[in-house]
Amino acid sequence: MNHFINRYLLCPALLISLFFFSSSAALADDSAQQPWMISAQPFGLLSMPELVKPSPPDKRLFLKITTGYQYDTNAILNAQGAPVPEGIGKKDDSRLVLNLSGSYVPLKGAQGDLTINYAFFQSLHADLDDFNLTQNLAELAGRYKIDGNVTLRYSAVFQHLLLGTNLFDYALMTGPSVIIAEGHGQYTAVDLRYRSTEYRNVSIFKTNADRTGSNYSGALIHTMTLSSAALVRVGYAIDQDDARTTLWDGTGHRGSVEGSLILPKDTLLDVYGEYYRKDYDGIYKSIGGQRADNSWSTVVTLTTYFEQKYGVSLRALYNRNISNVPAFDMARVIAGILFDVRF
Repeated sequence: MNHFINRYLLCPALLISLFFFSSSAALADDSAQQPWMISAQPFGLLSMPELVKPSPPDKRLFLKITTGYQYDTNAILNAQGAPVPEGIGKKDDSRLVLNLSGSYVPLKGAQGDLTINYAFFQSLHADLDDFNLTQNLAELAGRYKIDGNVTLRYSAVFQHLLLGTNLFDYALMTGPSVIIAEGHGQYTAVDLRYRSTEYRNVSIFKTNADRTGSNYSGALIHTMTLSSAALVRVGYAIDQDDARTTLWDGTGHRGSVEGSLILPKDTLLDVYGEYYRKDYDGIYKSIGGQRADNSWSTVVTLTTYFEQKYGVSLRALYNRNISNVPAFDMARVIAGILFDVRF
């Protein structure tokens, strides 16, 4: 069996766009003149910008429900040109997706706040039931404003993931972020993260547990407000894996750019692209050397909002992973329509 389950397994979760409400960079000076504003976290790499209405200052509970339909050309992450593994039958499939996310702020003051975030993701495939994902994420995050321009954030996140009905992994992530407001709608954030992950063997990936170990990462993200209707984010990140076997040890470098533009009719266009290079330490017998992956990803989202809390999104993702190990050389396209409501 090819080792076709790797970090790209969670691409469907990217299409749902987990939204934690702890911080935002708003592109609106006057909510009366600009009823919608772009909200984009100046920290982190998981969320995508969206349009929001200014919330009452005393609001402490935020909820969002997203559901929709997706079609995936390579749901099993099969290698380019490789036959579909016996017993699976196909590589493309459609699925229904559901994402529930919420945020509660139990403590809030002039200098900072404490936030509890939770997100649940579920995918239900039409045919490939063994590739359904069930993901739970819980985060405890605190922010403290050091001065008018610098904010410190620290968070701890627990993740639990099922593949089909079997435990695939669980992880604990923690680390600080420093967010610097530079004026004129510009923010720079520095993220440091430690992640400890316990992987479990599953029937379609019998050596999954070999990936168990730690990941250390750092990221630099800069947000630029170009106008009241346009925002750009650029980022660089580096990560280091320390797994049970050297085949999964390695160092990765990621560069990303994202642009968001408010269009007429309360519509937001968001385009995200990234390049990720990863060099692995172990020696693969099949090639007589070390594995090297070059991954290109693009996500395009067009969302129309109405009646202050509803949204309809058309979203497409393209990913191409070019690897010198044939089992990891793959491509996929995911297209879908999503509906969300916020409370």
